[in-house]
Amino acid sequence: MAENASNIPENDAHIRRLFQEVEHSIKMINRERISAITGNVSKKAFNEVASTTARLRARYLAKVIELQASDDIKPSEISALRGSRIMYEEALEGFSALQHALSRGYFDLSDN
Repeated sequence: MAENASNIPENDAHIRRLFQEVEHSIKMINRERISAITGNVSKKAFNEVASTTARLRARYLAKVIELQASDDIKPSEISALRGSRIMYEEALEGFSALQHALSRGYFDLSDN
């Protein structure tokens, strides 16, 4: 796990300050690079990503539930289930990354 300034012993102010400077630089670099590409992200777009992720989760879970109705599960059903899972997991990873970037201040959330 990566260290950060809060993991540095209290008595080592120089190292603590160095870590804080590095963390600040990393945050500013991420903000500059990410916001240059995304611009301000609207609340509507953010919520639509959440909605898409929820929809893909629901589709995946529906396929899981459908399997219980079959005594003879076919490879094609497993392939469809796998595809649904991959789509959901990718959307979830993307949404988690978006949430993380927002919480770190890498882009701004706008009303429009």
